[in-house]
Amino acid sequence: MHHHVPTGEMKPFDSETFVRLVKYLAPYKWWILLAVGALVISSLAAQVGPYVLGRAIDEFIDPHGAAVEMDMLNRLAGLNIYTMIFVASLLVAWGAGYVQTYAMSWAGQNAIFQLRQQLYEHLQMLSLRWFDERPDGRIMSRVTNDIQTLNDLLSSGLVTVVGDIARIGIIVTIMVSMNTRLALAAFITIPPLALVTFIFRPKILRAHRAVRQKVAEINANLQESISGVRVTQSFTREEENFEEFDDRNHSNFEATVEAERLSSIFGPTLMAIGAMGTAVVLWYGGTIIMRETLSGLQQGTLGPGTLVAFLAYVQRFNHPLQELSNIYAQMQSAMAACEKVFDIMDTDPEIKDSPDAVDIPAIEGKIRYENVNFAYEKDEYVLQDINLVVQPGQRIAFVGHTGAGKTTMINLLCRFYDPLSGSITVDGYDLRNVTSRSLRRQMGIVLQDTFLFRGTVRENIAYGRMDVSDEEVVEAARAVNAHQFIQALPQGYDTQLQERASNLSIGQRQLVSFARALLRDPRILILDEATSSVDAYTELLIQEALGVLLRNRTSFIIAHRLSTIRDADQIVVLHEGRIVERGAHEELINADGHYAELYSRQFGTGETA
Repeated sequence: MHHHVPTGEMKPFDSETFVRLVKYLAPYKWWILLAVGALVISSLAAQVGPYVLGRAIDEFIDPHGAAVEMDMLNRLAGLNIYTMIFVASLLVAWGAGYVQTYAMSWAGQNAIFQLRQQLYEHLQMLSLRWFDERPDGRIMSRVTNDIQTLNDLLSSGLVTVVGDIARIGIIVTIMVSMNTRLALAAFITIPPLALVTFIFRPKILRAHRAVRQKVAEINANLQESISGVRVTQSFTREEENFEEFDDRNHSNFEATVEAERLSSIFGPTLMAIGAMGTAVVLWYGGTIIMRETLSGLQQGTLGPGTLVAFLAYVQRFNHPLQELSNIYAQMQSAMAACEKVFDIMDTDPEIKDSPDAVDIPAIEGKIRYENVNFAYEKDEYVLQDINLVVQPGQRIAFVGHTGAGKTTMINLLCRFYDPLSGSITVDGYDLRNVTSRSLRRQMGIVLQDTFLFRGTVRENIAYGRMDVSDEEVVEAARAVNAHQFIQALPQGYDTQLQERASNLSIGQRQLVSFARALLRDPRILILDEATSSVDAYTELLIQEALGVLLRNRTSFIIAHRLSTIRDADQIVVLHEGRIVERGAHEELINADGHYAELYSRQFGTGETA
C-alpha cells in the first residue's frame, strides 16, 4: 500500500523519481540516439565559427601577423576559404539542430503520451473513497498542468541539458588547446557559479512546489464554482465566492512572485559572474598581447584573432552554464510535478480483484448480506450487523431517514467498497472472490443525479453496450417512454448533449438513463432515488416503464416517495445503520413501527397512497 509523503519531507532532488521518469523514454532509444548524434554534430559545427574567425584575423587580416608575408591575392583567397568554412559550419549546425529537435520532440511526445495514458487508466481504477477525499480540480491539475510541465522537460529540457554539457566539453577542449593560461583564467568563474547554484537550489524547489500546490487549489475552487454556478446565483453568493477565489488567487500570486523573484536573482547573478569571466579574459589576454608587442615580438604567443576567438568561446562557455541554470529551475518544477503524478500512480486501489478472482457466471440474482459491518471513517459505523437475503427476481426497497445507510447498502453490493467484516454473496459467490468487471457488467444503476456524457442521445443510451444496433436503442427508448421526446429534439437521437446534458430537462435525463439501464439488460438493477427529481407527469411515464425495466430482474429501489415502492416484495427499513424492520407494505403499516411513521408523515404532507 502506498503511503503519501508530505511535501515538506520530500528530498530536494529524488534521483529514483527522475530515473523512473526518464525510463518512459526507453522505448524510443533509437530516436534519442539519433537526437544525441545530431546534437553532437550540431555542437561541433557551432564551435567552428569562432575558431575560423580567429584564424582568419591572425593569418589574413592582422597586418602584423602571418599576413605580413603574403600578397593581397593570397590573403583574399585564404579569407574566402575561411568564409566558406564559416558558412558551411552554420549550415551543418542548422541541419543537425533540426534533426536533433525533431527526434527528441518525437520521443518526448510519445513518452508523455504513454505517461498520460497510464495516469488516466490508473485514475479509472482508483476506489471511490480516493475520489471522495480529493477535489476534482486538483485531480484535473495533475493530468493537465503537471503533465504539461513534464512534457516540457522530456521534449526539450533533457536534450538541452545533454547539449549544454556537450557544448561545455567541446568549448573547454578548444580553449585549453588554444591557450592554457587564458583557459584557466576563464575557469575562475566555475566555483562561484557552483556556490550560487548550491545556495539557490533548495529555495527554488520549494518555491515551485508551492506554486503547483496553489495552482491545484485554484483549479479545485474554479471547478466547484463553475459546477455550482446555479446555486451560487440562487443564493446570491457571487461576492463571497469572488472573495474566496481572490484569496486563493492572491496566494498563488504571492507563491509565483516568490518563485520568479528567486529566478530573477539566480539568472542575472549567473550572468554577472559570466560577464566577470569575460572581463578577466579580456584584461589578461590584452595585457599579454600588449606586453609581447612592447617587447618587439612580431608574432607573439597570442594574436588579436586568437583573443577575439577566445572571448567568443568564453561567452559561449557562459551561455550553456546560464542555460543549465534555467533548465535546473525547469527540472525542479518538473520534479515537483513528477512527485505528484507518481504519488497518484503509486496509490493502490482500495478495491481490486484478488489474484485468484474468477469471473462470475450469468447471475440468477440471489443475494445475501451476512453479518455486514461498514464504516467510511474508522469506528464511525454506517452499517452494523446487516443480515439480508434476497431471492432472484425480487424487488427490494430500502427506506429510512437520510444517513440511515441506504446508499451504502448499494455501494457494497456494487463492490465500490468492501465490508469491514461479514460478507456479501451473489449466487453464493463472495464478491471479494469475483472480478469486479464481471460483476458490474451484469448490473444496472440509475441514480438520482443522472450523469450523461457529452455526445449524442444515441451514444448515451448505448453507453453500456456500444455494439448495439440503432433499432435496439430506439426499442429501449420506446420501452421507457423516452422515444417521443427524443424524436422531438432538433436532431432526434443524433442531438448533441451539452455539458451535464443541460439542454435536457431533469425528467428527460432520467428517461434517457432508464433507457441506458434497460439496454444493458442487467440481472441486478439499482434505482437510487431515480424518480425523486421528476415532475408528476414524468413520474407516471417512469412508473409505466418500471414494469418493463424490473421484469425478471433482482432489483433494489431507494426512494423517499414511499408511494413508489408499495409493490415491492420486501421493504427494508434502515435506522442508524441497522435493519429495524422488513416486510411488505401492508404488513409494515399494520406493525405501526418506523415505516408506518415515515409513511404517515409523507401522507400528512400531501403524499398520496
